[in-house]
Amino acid sequence: MLTEASNYDDLYRDFRWDIPARFNIATACCDRHADGTNRLALIYVDEDGGATRHSFDDISDFSRRFANVLKADGLARGDRVAVFLSQSLELPIAHMAAFRAGLVSIPLFALFGEDALEFRLSNSGAKAIITDEAGWEKLTKIRDRLPYLQDIYVTSDAVHAGAKPFWSSIETASDEFITIDTSADDPALIIYTSGTTGNRRARCTPTAWCSAICPMSRCVTTFCPGPAI
Repeated sequence: MLTEASNYDDLYRDFRWDIPARFNIATACCDRHADGTNRLALIYVDEDGGATRHSFDDISDFSRRFANVLKADGLARGDRVAVFLSQSLELPIAHMAAFRAGLVSIPLFALFGEDALEFRLSNSGAKAIITDEAGWEKLTKIRDRLPYLQDIYVTSDAVHAGAKPFWSSIETASDEFITIDTSADDPALIIYTSGTTGNRRARCTPTAWCSAICPMSRCVTTFCPGPAI
């Protein structure tokens, strides 16, 4: 992998890829840090400036429960789950639940309009989506044009016909879930190009993406030989 170096030539010379044959993003990014000591994972600051702190244990527990919710609602390995949320506690929970269940997560920009949202949900064949109140309002206008979409989970406390409550579903679900044994080549994410230079295109990203991006992130955030970019 990446070893610290004082110059780029040494960094390049000594670098070796280390991609495991079996790899699950939820295990690597969450569960290995969820050791029962409440290690800090996330500080969420709301619009009023209030901050809440959440541990890896919290996110591991919530995501196992939500993985059980998705499984109970009929989603199976390889099915697509869209995450239409702004930065929030629910965002990593939804992604980690999808990864540990062997589902393919589709991150969607929270400011997408109805046309952009409809295209991505239809093109991907997403069977479920997690969103907030703002997202729900957009979905109600295109819902009848999305035949593949089975379940909509809303993170607010509001009750909507045709939607399922995200947090209430989690609270009643089991916290026991055996994470799917995924390979480094199994699909994990579908990310769409912006479409600024042509038709929007879907890019399916394997679980190995997480291992591949770690050296770059570590180089930028921990050390960067030479002038910073």
